[in-house]
Formats: sequence, structure tokens, C-alpha cells
Amino acid sequence: MRTKVWILVLLIGGIFVEILTGLNGYTTIRRLVTTNNWINHTRVILEKTEQIDTRLTHIDNDLRGHLLSQNPYFLADFNRNAKELRAQSADLKDFVKSPLQRQRFFRFHDLLEEKLALGKELFVRNEIAGGTPRLDSGRVYLDKTYALRTLLLEIQDSEETLLTQRVEESETSANEAVLSIILGTLVAIVVVLIAVSLLLRLLRTRKRLYKELKENEFRLKEVLDAVPAAITVYDAQGNVFYTNQGVRTLLDNTPTTYSEQIKAFPVYRFPTGELYPVEDRPYAKALQGISSQVDDMEVRLNGKRSLFLNSAHPIFDPDGKLLHVVLVSVDITDRLQSHTRLQEAKEMAEKVARMKENFLANMSHEIRTPLNSIIGFTTLLETSPLNPEQAEYLKAVNTASRNLLTIVNDILDISKIEAGMLQFEHIPFSINSLVQSIRIMLQPSVLDKQLILNVQLDPGLPEVVLGDPTRLTQILLNLASNAVKFTEKGRIDISIHQIQQAGKHMWVRLEVKDTGIGIPSEVLPHIFERFRQESTFTTRQYGGSGLGLNIVHSLVEMLGGRISVESTPGAGSRFVVDIPYEVSELDKTEELLPLISSFDGHQSISVLVVEDNPMNQKLATAVLGRMGYSSDIAENGVKALEKLAENRYDLILMDIQMPVMDGYETTREIRNTLKLNIPIVAMTAHALVGEREHCLKVGMNDFVSKPFQMADLYRIVRRQLQITTPGIVVSTASQPAEEVPALKLDYLHEVTGGDEEAMADLLSVYLEESPRQLQKFRKAIEQLDVPEVGKIAHALKSPAQMIGADHIVPLFIRLQEMANRDGMDIGSLEPLVDEATQKMNLLFPLVEEARNTLLSSGR
Repeated sequence: MRTKVWILVLLIGGIFVEILTGLNGYTTIRRLVTTNNWINHTRVILEKTEQIDTRLTHIDNDLRGHLLSQNPYFLADFNRNAKELRAQSADLKDFVKSPLQRQRFFRFHDLLEEKLALGKELFVRNEIAGGTPRLDSGRVYLDKTYALRTLLLEIQDSEETLLTQRVEESETSANEAVLSIILGTLVAIVVVLIAVSLLLRLLRTRKRLYKELKENEFRLKEVLDAVPAAITVYDAQGNVFYTNQGVRTLLDNTPTTYSEQIKAFPVYRFPTGELYPVEDRPYAKALQGISSQVDDMEVRLNGKRSLFLNSAHPIFDPDGKLLHVVLVSVDITDRLQSHTRLQEAKEMAEKVARMKENFLANMSHEIRTPLNSIIGFTTLLETSPLNPEQAEYLKAVNTASRNLLTIVNDILDISKIEAGMLQFEHIPFSINSLVQSIRIMLQPSVLDKQLILNVQLDPGLPEVVLGDPTRLTQILLNLASNAVKFTEKGRIDISIHQIQQAGKHMWVRLEVKDTGIGIPSEVLPHIFERFRQESTFTTRQYGGSGLGLNIVHSLVEMLGGRISVESTPGAGSRFVVDIPYEVSELDKTEELLPLISSFDGHQSISVLVVEDNPMNQKLATAVLGRMGYSSDIAENGVKALEKLAENRYDLILMDIQMPVMDGYETTREIRNTLKLNIPIVAMTAHALVGEREHCLKVGMNDFVSKPFQMADLYRIVRRQLQITTPGIVVSTASQPAEEVPALKLDYLHEVTGGDEEAMADLLSVYLEESPRQLQKFRKAIEQLDVPEVGKIAHALKSPAQMIGADHIVPLFIRLQEMANRDGMDIGSLEPLVDEATQKMNLLFPLVEEARNTLLSSGR
């Protein structure tokens, strides 16, 4: 493109130079002609002056001859010469142009006329007027001639000067004309040479481009032939313009037009097998300027059926006129077969997933049902009188059961997370209360291992936030339980504080730090992976499934938060969790105190337990009895409907999987047939994806997963019955147990539902029983009864834990352990007994003050 431009510029430039050269030559020649004309003009003037000078000589000679001889011939010759002089003078007048020359000419003409007049007079009279002598008259006549010749000489000198100038100008113009021609010729030659060079380059470029075009065309054909598709290009009239190898392979005889192709190779619609309408084919739409694609074109060739993906695209020229239609056909028969196989595999995978879900559901039910009974009855047994050996066995059973429940729950949580069906709540709750509840849950295991649990709560945290308290509990309890599990000595620090707030949105940071075994650096990057623990030794030593941290990581991410970990082997670990929450407009009192309904603590509440398992029946009856509620048992749904028709109940606990009539069908009958709006709480070991939603969909009000915790069942029952629970002030930080003697009544508040009168009664029992136990302590020391000292320490430990006297519990644990050792000397126990007695005596006034405070608030 640039070469063409340069060629055009050179051509225009060359033409412009030639025009300038021509104009210059024309101007020079015109000037030269003009100059030559003036030269000729000057020469004519000089020639005429010479002729006049000659004629003057002739008339002078005629006058002399006449004066000397008086011959008439001279007069005739004089007249003839005078006539010629006048004629020549008139001619000279026509050639004289300059003002100075014309002035000279007029003087010359006047003198000439005077001279001729004088001469004529001399010829006639032989003298000049006035009687002048003849010779003198001749001298006067000749003086006139002299004056005329002087004027002629001036004219000649001026013209000769002009002639010299004009000759020089003529020569200059001639030289300029020659130079102009030479320069114009040279420029023309240069322009022609450059243009020829550029033209040759352009021709070489075009030749190269043509070669490349042919090569590209060849390569394009090769590429199109290699495409695993049949490509046909038609012109606007439907004639075949191009076909690739795919078309030639597919069709033995390629039609020359689209019409011939339609007739030669019928196309059917898949899967109906009807002929494919011509107007519905992509080619017909492409003729209308519309690109289209279909995947249901079936071609039958040589007894074989093939399914094609057929697409057509119109190609237009710059003016929008249709030039070609590109038709592409791709054989998708194998793809269809693969899709069919994939669909079958998908159905198989879904079937396997359903089998897995059913297996997990059945496994959950079969494991959770006995676990429900085991955990429930061991919880009830813990409150009954036990000797140390029985308590130890019961503790082992309870620990093993809860560990098994944790593993089952982890597996089911993983199932929910994988299915994307884990539901999150957005309800108001108190972070402070939640953390204190977790501290209460952790306290027994912390005290058993003689660890220090330090909980630091940011006083600036909002009283109530909006979020999912269940998931936060799961996250924090998992991290804290791991800290307790992997720490043999030292302390557990739990810190919760606000790190950022913008308007109603805030970020809360949870930190769990321990002084346990730590995590090696090579394991840290994989610590949140499933089934990942530090080593096989860790699994054997501490147990666990390796799913807890993976669940925590997933929950944190699903809540929109982030989690990180730092650890040093042998020094401990630090987990940091940041979670966003929204500040609630409710205050803490509004959150913790539901509306007071017709139920109060003094009314009798009747609960119908629909459960087929005898152990679960007895457990539910015992738990409800401990709550102060009466209960009836129905073995299945039919029995439940019969009892509902005969009696009035305030709440129904409904098992899901039962013989005769399951919980779902029973609930439908209650809602649709009996038209009862009694609150129904589902109890099931099926804690799988969608179970809660299914329960709520059929008309149940709430859901508790078996094996249930007493506190969970208690909370759900009270919520469904809308029984008010007075709130108490909880501490915002936990100090090290050995430092400050203090009471933390959180556990009492939890188990009594905030009933201040019941809390005061329990503190009264403590004040009555604990001094008696101290007296037994002293008596056992006096009698040197080491085992009795252990029993009394065990009896004092549980009440101390219950009222939150954490500073004294480790002392009882130590006494109990030492008393259980073989060969233990009573002298080693006496100082510890004295220390315990002293601390108990300091504790009693605090308990008395707390009891009085509760009694006065209750009034």
C-alpha cells in the first residue's frame, strides 16, 4: 500500500516538474522571441538610418552638381531622392518607439524638411533668400546635413546600445531555455527511474503475496480437509463453490447444487424419523441472512444412520449482498452415544448417591437410637449416688458414647456440606451467652485434666447479633475441644473480640490458643483436609476421625469468614477465625425473654411421646419427668392418634421411623384429619440432608436429632410452649481458676432455665450438704481412711462444678487421684484436706450471698 502511494506521489511530482519545466521553457522562448524581435527592430532602424544617411549624401551631391553645372538632371535626381528621404523618414517614424528616440526623430524630421526646402530654393533661385551668395548658401545647406547626421548618429548609437543589451538578453534566455530543458529532462529521468524501481518492487511484492496467497489457500484447504466435519460453501444461487475432504468422504458423488443434494440425500428429523422440512433447515434460514444450528438431522447412507449437528452461516459483501452460505455438518452419533452412556452413568451415580443416603440414614438411625439411650441413661445415672469405681466406669461409657456421637455427627455434617444443603439461620443471639455456655460444657474436661481455661470476652461486643448460633457453637466447640484434647498440661485461652465495624455490619475474631503438642510445619498446609491428622500416633493416642477441622473450615467459609492457624510443635497451636455478623436492634433482654404465654412454671404440662423403642421411651419419660412435665407413651402413629382423640396434650415428641404408621403420616393425620395445632417436635436419628425441611414441610414445628442432649430438648420444649426464661448477668471474662475465689452460676442458670427460685433452692442444698461433707473429711483423716477421703472429694467436686467454684475443683480432683493410689499415706492427704476446708469456708459466704440475692429477685 505504501509503495503504491509513493508511486502515485512520484507520478504527480514528475508531472508537476514537467509542467513547471514546460512553463519555464515557454516563458523563456517567449522572452527570446520578444528579444529577437527587438533585435530585428533595432537592426531595421539602423538599416533605415544608413539608407537615410545615404540619401542625404545623394541630395547633397545633386545640389553641388546643380550649383556647379546648372544641369537639370540634378534637379530631377534631387526631387526623387527628396521623395525617398521623406518615405524613409516616415518608415523610420513607425519603428521609433522610445520617447527619446521619437523626440530625436521629430527634430530630425523638422531639420530634414528645412533642408529639403532650402535645397529646393537653391535649385530654383541658385541662391538663398535674402541674396546670400551661392557658396554661402551651399554651406548653410550642408550645415543642415551635418545636424541631420548628428541626430542620425545619436539614434544609431542608442539603437546599437539597445542592440547590444538585447543580444545579451537573447543569449541569456537561450542559455536558460537550454538549462531548463536539461534540468527538466534530468528530473524526468530520475522520477521515471524511481517510479520504475517502485513499480518493480510492487510487482515483486505482488508476486510474493500471490505466492503466499496460494500457499495460504493450500494450507487453508489442508486445514479444512483435516477438520472432522463436512464443510460445503454455496454461492447465492445454491451452486457448490467449495467442499472439503469431509464432504467428499461422506458423499461419493458430490452434488453440484443444493437442490441436487436434497434430492439425492434425504434427511430425517431425529428421533421421530420424519422427513426434515426444507424450510426448517439451517441452509434455508441462512439464505434469509440468519445463522442457525440444529442437532437433530439424521442422514441414512449405505444402510447406516448418522446424527449430524448442522449449522449454516451467511457471508455478505461490503454492500450487504449475500455472497455465500457456509454449511457445516458434524457427525455427533458417537457424542450421542457418549451422552447416553453419560446419562446412564449419571442415573447410576444418582442411584448410588441415593443408596449412600439411605445407607447413611439407616446407619444414623441404627447407631443413634442405642446411643440416645446410652447417653440419656448415663446422664441420669451421673446424678444418682455412685461409688468411685462405678463413677469411673460410667464416665468411660459416657465419654465413649459421646465420642461415637461426634464421629457420626461429623460424617453427617460432611454429607450435608457435600450436598450443599446445610441450612444457616439468621436469628438474634448473644455471643457472650453462647461463649459462656461453651465454657460450661468444656469445664468438666478441663478440670479432669487440671488445665486452666481462660475466656476473654470483649466488653465492646454488641449485646445481640444476627447470625447462626448453632454453627458458631459448632465452630468454637470443635476448636476448643481439640485444644483440650491435645493439651496435657498448661492452659487453654479463648478470646472473642470485635475487630471491625461499619454501620450494622461487624467482624468478630475468635482465637483459641493452647499449650498442647502443636502441629509440625509440614502438616499445617493440610490440616483442614478431611481425615487428616498429625500422624497415626495422634490417631491412636487421641482418637478422632480427622473430620472436625475440615467441617470447621467449611462452615467458616460458608459463613463468609476466614480461618488461619499458627503452631509450634511442643509449644501449642493458635487458631484464628474471623466471621462477619450483623448487629441486631434487639437488646439482650428481648433476645433471651420470649413472650409470656398461658404457660407458667406452675401449670401442669402434658407431653405425648410417640416412640417405638422401649429404651428411648423410658429415657424420654425420665427426662421429661426431670423437667417437671407429665408424659404418655404411644408405640406408633396409630396409638398416638387414639390417645390424641381421648386426651389433651400440650406437646408431642414424634419419632420418625416407626412400624404401622411412621411419624410423617401421623403428623399429616393430626393436621388434616384431627385438625389439631399442637406443637410437634420431631425426634429422629436421620440427621441427613433435607430431613429438617421434610419434617417442617409435613407440618411439624421443630426438630431434635437423636441422641439429644437434655439441654437441647429442654430448650426446644420451652420454646415451643413459649415458656419465659428470666435472664441473668453473665461474666465477660474467665479468670484463672486458682487465682480468684468466685461463683459462676451459668450452669445453674442453664439447667434450671433461669428459674431463680430453683437456683436458690440448689444453693440452699449446697449450703446444707457441703459442711456435712467437710465434717466427714475431718473424721476420715482422724480414722486414717484414705479411700473415704477420695469418696468425699468426689462428692464435693460435682457440686463445686455446678455452682461454678472453679478455683477449688482442681484440689478435689487431686485429692481423689491421690486417694485412689495404692499405699497412699494419710499424712500426704491431710494438708490438702486442710486447704480444701479453708477454701470451702471462704466460699460459703459467697454462696449465701448469691442465694439471698436470687431469693430477693424472685420476690
